[in-house]
Amino acid sequence: DGVPCSQNPTAAIDTWINFNKEERAGFSETLRSSLKVIGENVHIYLIGKESSRTHSLAVSLHCADDDSISVSGQNSLCHQITAACKHGSDLYVVGGSIPRRMWKCNNATIDWEWCAPLPRDRLQHTLVSVPSKDAIYSLGGKTLQDTLSNAVIYYRVRDNVWTETSQLEVAVSGAAGVNLNGVIYLLGGEENDLDFFTKPSRLIQCYDTNTEKCHVKPYVLPFAGRMHAAVHKDVVFIVAEGDSLLCYNPLLDSFTRLCLPDAWSSVPSLWKIASCNGSIYVFRDRYKKGDANTFKLNPATSVVTVTSGIKVLLTNLQFVLA
Repeated sequence: DGVPCSQNPTAAIDTWINFNKEERAGFSETLRSSLKVIGENVHIYLIGKESSRTHSLAVSLHCADDDSISVSGQNSLCHQITAACKHGSDLYVVGGSIPRRMWKCNNATIDWEWCAPLPRDRLQHTLVSVPSKDAIYSLGGKTLQDTLSNAVIYYRVRDNVWTETSQLEVAVSGAAGVNLNGVIYLLGGEENDLDFFTKPSRLIQCYDTNTEKCHVKPYVLPFAGRMHAAVHKDVVFIVAEGDSLLCYNPLLDSFTRLCLPDAWSSVPSLWKIASCNGSIYVFRDRYKKGDANTFKLNPATSVVTVTSGIKVLLTNLQFVLA
């Protein structure tokens, strides 16, 4: 029924040991500590499709100080992932055969757990982690009737409960979302145009999780539509189609365009971005032979390095989560 598929490694270890306790009991501590190491080493999750599979895959990456990136594990997900986010060290995904369902990949056990479902089915909504509230917010999206939504709901992680709250000013779907000091910035996506049409959005909506109020910035983004964003300190890095990386400072209401090296193909492609260990990682959505796999930007020095050779055979990156 579209439930994420897992090997349930904790149960598998117990089963393997109990089959022959006399000979295998000594391996228990080693196997369990290895699981713990794998979980602690996950810095970035890539969620996408592989050409030979119908299900999505979640690939966990470990980013080392020497600019290298290694794959530390992968897990098979359900069909039609509609939203995902990383909260703390755990991965949360929404979707499947019933679009309101949500699961958590517990990083301590490396296994999937059920979560409370969303109050109603939602597609192309934006899931944002707000650690200060120990909550996950779902903003905007589309109904199953293809109507844009301005609904905002949040999931209290400790209580395993969804709560409806005040709405967005403008209904959007497929927007990029980041949390900066308790304020969720919702960027771009798709908004209504006239009565029966939609258009790529250039809006910046700010949702304050403390006051539960939303307002739209009086200026717009330099580009419209689908994009992806990540926070570093007090600024937001945004990527879309093209050959540049945009740095947005909400406090100064300013944009700075950063050009990436020529090693990156100039053919338009939607990128994904992640902030990890004080650096900004940029991933290409559609890989082509000869293209760089990943850019790493050090915001403090503006030095850009190219990381290549990651053996991740995903043909379409749906989410990059850090």
